[in-house]
Amino acid sequence: MTKPKVWLHGECALIQASLPVGATPVSMPMIAAENAAIIAPSEVTGNHHVIDMEPGVEFFSHEGKNYANSKNPMTVRCVLKERHDAVTLPPGTYLLGFQQEFNYLEMVLQQVRD
Repeated sequence: MTKPKVWLHGECALIQASLPVGATPVSMPMIAAENAAIIAPSEVTGNHHVIDMEPGVEFFSHEGKNYANSKNPMTVRCVLKERHDAVTLPPGTYLLGFQQEFNYLEMVLQQVRD
């Protein structure tokens, strides 16, 4: 059994996956001026993580999880370009997740916030 490849982009985690049976197409929030889908909204700085909407990029949902799928390479980047380098993912399907951190003051595991 091989481990899936994982790409980290800020608080985003993009995990190589298979599209689950029964996944349904979904629309992601868009930044129309940039033709980009928001995959991790910024709660604080406005530095959304996005995937450029190139031909063939599609999004799906299954059991509360979102997936990106493309037959072509996909570019993941930030709205504020100086914050993170853009990453180009090979064609395939990716589970869209978030990195987590442990908050020792509250003693809880929580999603990393931007």
